[in-house]
Amino acid sequence: MKKMFNRIKNNIFIYDILFIITNILINFTLYLMNIRFRIWMIILIIIISIIGFIIGIFQQLYISSNNKIKVVIFSLLGTIPIIILISVFMPFISFVAIFSYRPEHITTLDNKKYVAVVSSFLHVDVDYYDYYNFLLMGTKIKVHGDFGKGGYDPFENPNIPESVEYTYYDNNEKIKSKRKELFIKDKDGNIINKYNYDINIDNSNDFKENNNYLLPENEEVLYEKKFDNTILRFGKVDNVLGQNMLVNVIRSKDNGENFYVVSDDVIQVSNEAKFVFLNENLGFAINTGEIFLDNRKTGLYVTNDSGKTFTSANFKYTNENVEYISIEEVPYYENNILKIKCSVYQINSNKNGYENKELLFTSNDNGLTWILENN
Repeated sequence: MKKMFNRIKNNIFIYDILFIITNILINFTLYLMNIRFRIWMIILIIIISIIGFIIGIFQQLYISSNNKIKVVIFSLLGTIPIIILISVFMPFISFVAIFSYRPEHITTLDNKKYVAVVSSFLHVDVDYYDYYNFLLMGTKIKVHGDFGKGGYDPFENPNIPESVEYTYYDNNEKIKSKRKELFIKDKDGNIINKYNYDINIDNSNDFKENNNYLLPENEEVLYEKKFDNTILRFGKVDNVLGQNMLVNVIRSKDNGENFYVVSDDVIQVSNEAKFVFLNENLGFAINTGEIFLDNRKTGLYVTNDSGKTFTSANFKYTNENVEYISIEEVPYYENNILKIKCSVYQINSNKNGYENKELLFTSNDNGLTWILENN
């Protein structure tokens, strides 16, 4: 027994085999408890196992050979093909590693500590797992964060996303709730505030009231338009910094008996915003009444799907002497042509003062693009 122990003690290869078997058993036991090692620990175990295996083989060759020098020389020569193979395949290995690597972050969400695993090739997704300690994490996804399109790490670049949708799972990995988090940014693009609201996951129309969500019938009505039995409203969801508010669209198809939220997301507009629906699908929200020519902020929101989604309208107008044009009236139809009246305060034709010049824009794509009409 003592001889066997001494033989094992001086045999790195056997040590390595025991190390591998022990880690397999530990990992199997942890998985039974829905726990696993963190990725850096798994990589470290693999590296130690590989190095131990190679050194163990060389050690056994050295011990069993009568010509020690020859073994050392062959061992050194044997490493050369390995180095060459690694060098040849390194670009491919690096390429695969870049697209398969999923960075981990220790973070806190809803006052609970998680290990967040980021996947961000064309779409940014974050899976949140239970955090146990610096070595261990859970195996089941507890929360999934959808940060939208892109290829960035939201923990290293927190000001990039506009919003995030969180999906919460129970212990059986079934969806139990969803929550939307909308980020409010300053003019430099830095997040200064955020707004949360729950998402109905059963697609019924029975919304649960809570501190962060208003039932549709309780929203302050900013604008209302009726089309037969369909009623569309712009409703105020909440106030935000800078004399602004968050609004959405709610709709009734039974002449006002029941109202349901239409908008996928709320939009931020000033407290002086104006609204209009020209038909059941086409609607507009005028933010501040000013269209900045450098597109620093959205001046006119347009929806072509009853308020489900909103797009920033584009104005084809160039004037190097002014920063913005003013919207004078909400969009309207004239002889089946969509128009909007604007104005610009500019230097007059005599170059000795200023004048307020009227501008008339028309749109051929339901308000997405506006072109100046020839005067």
